[in-house]
Amino acid sequence: MKKIFIITTLIFLFAGCSEEFLEKTPTTSLVVENFYQTPEDATKALTSVYNMLLRDDYWSPFFYSEMASDNAAGGAGSGDGGGATRIDRGMQWPEANTHETLWRTYYGAIYRANTYIENQELVDWTGNENLQKQYLAEARFIRAYYHFELTKFFGEVPALERTIAPDIVPERTPAEDLYEFILQDLFYAADNALAAPYTTMNFSNWGRVTKWAAKAMIGRVYMYYTGYYNKPDLKGFTTTQALEHIEDVINNSGHDLVPVFASLWRVPTYSELGDIGQYAGEINKECVWSVTFNLDRTPSVETFHRMVGPRGYNVEPYGNGWGYCPVVPALWNLFDDADTRKKASILSWEDEGLEWNWEANTQAQFSRYNCKKYMIAAVGTTNEVNYMGGDWQSKGFEDRMVIRFSEVLLMGAELRSILNGASDGTALNYLNRVRERAFGDGSHNYTSASIDNIMLERRLELCFESLRYWDILRSCKGDFSKLADILTYVDDTDGGDYANSMDLASLDVDGSNFVDKKGLFQLPQSELDLMKDIIDQNPGYE
Repeated sequence: MKKIFIITTLIFLFAGCSEEFLEKTPTTSLVVENFYQTPEDATKALTSVYNMLLRDDYWSPFFYSEMASDNAAGGAGSGDGGGATRIDRGMQWPEANTHETLWRTYYGAIYRANTYIENQELVDWTGNENLQKQYLAEARFIRAYYHFELTKFFGEVPALERTIAPDIVPERTPAEDLYEFILQDLFYAADNALAAPYTTMNFSNWGRVTKWAAKAMIGRVYMYYTGYYNKPDLKGFTTTQALEHIEDVINNSGHDLVPVFASLWRVPTYSELGDIGQYAGEINKECVWSVTFNLDRTPSVETFHRMVGPRGYNVEPYGNGWGYCPVVPALWNLFDDADTRKKASILSWEDEGLEWNWEANTQAQFSRYNCKKYMIAAVGTTNEVNYMGGDWQSKGFEDRMVIRFSEVLLMGAELRSILNGASDGTALNYLNRVRERAFGDGSHNYTSASIDNIMLERRLELCFESLRYWDILRSCKGDFSKLADILTYVDDTDGGDYANSMDLASLDVDGSNFVDKKGLFQLPQSELDLMKDIIDQNPGYE
């Protein structure tokens, strides 16, 4: 079993008792004031920050953004209440606190990061000053990561640079200040995180934040902000500067494309290459940063993988899941048949000659297609995780790649195209490096690094990796009326247009549902109540 950095969860126990007790030094619990003493203590505390990355579940933006995009429907079970279908169609949920778990989990992660950031100076770092900076860089990266996920999902959210008392009610942070705050954390990480290139990396550190992950995230954050808010720069940080960070990753990180696209995930390796021995592995040169999972970890909070996969059905090599994110036929048809990413990314039941009684297994919005990336594999008729002694409902298995080198190349192409136009030769080279891997040769190469070509390639290359919906929103350049056309989907095979109904068989979507919401999601009412009306509900929600 793989070696993994995240090994345990540190739990701080706080006791409320008599004044006499409070005057004594606690002997059975760890408190901040006496815990942060040695670098080993800091390692444990930082591990508790990393641990929050494992907690994504059905409510995660990773899944919700794919459902809301034009890549996939909502799916899930026909008896589950239709919540996934509402996400797919941009409809308001009747439950006022729908996204409460997301909000609390992600701000909980920020709280852990801030607790570490505020108290790490209590440690005696004598002789370990560089380790202190490295650990602080990792905590600040994770703080930035969660702020970025929250602001994409909910818009202008409070930026928390420190832990706050329960009676403190923060206001929304204006977008330019919020994104500047995120970038400042990433700049620190880029300067102080692990800097060894992939070729000389100590792989016992796999899963930790690196300089290269921070620089790639700087590009992603900058491109989203300037696109969504239609800004030429971010408080003086420019496209040229963002490109410098991205090209540092391209030229100096040691990361590169693996030769075969399908080898990046276990299930496509099984289905397309026929031999798990050709799997690139979770540690591979294309993975710039990943969230790492482990079947042996106890207790487990790793429920990420159970969401995708055919609902209630194992047929080798495709393992069962909850039926989230059935792929829309239009995406399957968008791929060229010669593009190896087509069958490596999408399971077509008809094309592969497989049958599945989706009605008996209560699959909602059955589209005849499932996404293969991050699906759990099957061994015969048994889910692979169960076959290996785990529980597929609660155990993660395959690492989730948050940043791949192919995306870095496409970010480089886009930034160069913005600066120099579609004829930029280096931009075209970056774009076609991704394209050539997909087709096996240069016969389908682009002749122009236009933004349209780059966005198409991003959709094909990065589908089901939680990027497409955000690409759509930033492509609007502040004009969200464009969402009406981009996100409208009419499937002639489903019997009619039920875009604004709760019909759980239809794949149709009325894109106008997303327009007045500006693509944002509904804030949980429970959190609005706690914030005493200082923060208002997002537009478009009653």
